[in-house]
Amino acid sequence: MTTSLLALLVVPLIGAVLTWALRPAWALYVLTATAHAAVLALAARLLGGVLQHRFPHAFASWLDLDPLGGLVLLVVALVAFTSALYSIGYLHHEHREGAVSGRELRRYFALLHVFVFTMLLCAVAGNLGLLWTAIAATTVTSAPLVDFYGSHEPLEAAWKYILLTTAGSMVALLGFLVLYQAGVHLLGASYDFSFPTLMAVAGRLPAPEAASAFLLVLVGLGTKAGLAPMHSWLPDAHSQAPSPVCALLSGVELNCAMLGILRVYALTAPAASPERLRLALLGFGLVSVLVGVVFLVSQQDFKRLLAYSSIEHMGLIAAGVGIGAPLATFGSMLQMVNHAITKSLMFFATGNLLLGFRTRAIASVGGLARAMPATAVGLLAGGLAIAGAPPFNLFVSEVSIVAGAATSRQWFPALALAGLLGIGFLAMVGPFNRMVFVPAAGPRERLGARVNRLLLVPIYLSLAAALLLGAWVPGPLHDLLGGAAQVVSP
Repeated sequence: MTTSLLALLVVPLIGAVLTWALRPAWALYVLTATAHAAVLALAARLLGGVLQHRFPHAFASWLDLDPLGGLVLLVVALVAFTSALYSIGYLHHEHREGAVSGRELRRYFALLHVFVFTMLLCAVAGNLGLLWTAIAATTVTSAPLVDFYGSHEPLEAAWKYILLTTAGSMVALLGFLVLYQAGVHLLGASYDFSFPTLMAVAGRLPAPEAASAFLLVLVGLGTKAGLAPMHSWLPDAHSQAPSPVCALLSGVELNCAMLGILRVYALTAPAASPERLRLALLGFGLVSVLVGVVFLVSQQDFKRLLAYSSIEHMGLIAAGVGIGAPLATFGSMLQMVNHAITKSLMFFATGNLLLGFRTRAIASVGGLARAMPATAVGLLAGGLAIAGAPPFNLFVSEVSIVAGAATSRQWFPALALAGLLGIGFLAMVGPFNRMVFVPAAGPRERLGARVNRLLLVPIYLSLAAALLLGAWVPGPLHDLLGGAAQVVSP
């Protein structure tokens, strides 16, 4: 298992190096598909070991994998694979149209491999210092992808992304240092800053230091996770990056930051009182859902619409853990998977709209049922899925979170979330419904016929997964979700 763990990290790095050695575009595409298929296969092997309680350790617990890390690993591997497939079709279209040169093509795929590596490292980091480093590295590797097209707006969005998330990382680093200092009282001045080592003494950490560490990490990594009111970088970055990069930013990178928050929560809650820390999570979660829904109502840009939806869904994850009921916590873990699958589906579908209409304005896109029928099916179904409609997967996780609050008699969170989700449903479904069935406001050249068919493959793969998880959670995934919920339930 240790060999598989190391291979998981080495494969994308090898892919990044080989990318610069290849010249034909088709060779880049084959390399990218092969590397990410290998990552998916290795992740599946490692997750099998986790489910059999054979957690792989490497390099003196610098690398480790438990059910919570395994859940994030699943998300990274799945969305990285579908995003790689979509990137091949998307960049092929841009290269053929002359929007991207051969050198830019190689730069994109090299950065894509390294970005995926940093997110895989987040999932398998067993040392909290390494986890912080990996989360910070996701910004460094993804910012050039946000600014991939190099015009004024992407450059501004990339710098805003770098400045705000780096500031958040510095706040989180202070929280990690406070947590380390709290462990010194029990473990000595020099100890293994790994999750298992600290978990063994979590209940005996000094309460003030434990609470302070968690709050600092919640604010710091909450900035990276898109929690309000630290979310302002997210709509700009997600609206300017290429669509497959948006799928990774929204579906995966935000979950990596949430992983850091949940790791520190599990370590500090036994000493600092779970009720107090859950209240902080619940507060940030509810505010994030509120902010996301309010801005959903007024959006005229479909990529910014999806960005504010991400803020809403990350708030739901935080709120579910903050509620603390077993059903709500389980729902939050399922929400991490469901949001990643469904949001990547929507960024893939809207990526086709960008290639076909060359605009992000909702009012300028219309008549998709005739212009791009295959994309229209994915967009309409994905819009219902991301809004939380049955029989799709997010309906199950959202109902679990709200039901968990209700069954534990936490009526305010239950009613607030239910009401906000209802408003969010209407705000999400309306624009996509109009784009599919209502003609555009003005005459536009329809380029949809030129979009290659490979772009449809990841859309329908993601849609199939959303339908499957809406009807049935497979036993192995259920066990993984249960294990992850146990990790974050001190």
